[in-house]
Amino acid sequence: MHTILCIEDVTELRQDIAEELQEAGYEVLQAGDGEQGLEMIVEHKPDLVLCDITMPRKDGLQLMKEVRDNFPLLADMPIMLLSALSDQQRILDGLKQGADAYLTKPINFEYLLTKIDASIRQMVNIKHKNEKILVLDI
Repeated sequence: MHTILCIEDVTELRQDIAEELQEAGYEVLQAGDGEQGLEMIVEHKPDLVLCDITMPRKDGLQLMKEVRDNFPLLADMPIMLLSALSDQQRILDGLKQGADAYLTKPINFEYLLTKIDASIRQMVNIKHKNEKILVLDI
């Protein structure tokens, strides 16, 4: 079972997302802000992070940059940003700063689950290829 960390400061929305992900078969961890989210990333090393952008203490872009810059073993972890900020420039900026996806609110859960499934499938394929390369190198 794959683990997803949902970082969202709006409790009701975070719980709705977690419920949808659990119903889809994922183990879900929850954090209410970027600081708590970063701690949980380091501690639990989830398979994917779903993160709001606008949050107290540390926003989603700051969290993503910190993970990508300061935790090399976690830098390839898929991070999907969620935001009500839906203008094209903000979406492009989020993707250019390292997001694997930028999803806008209100959330289309079918689309969200499809993007998550694709990211996790890609991550699993990359891990398998890397494991094969390591075996061949030995």
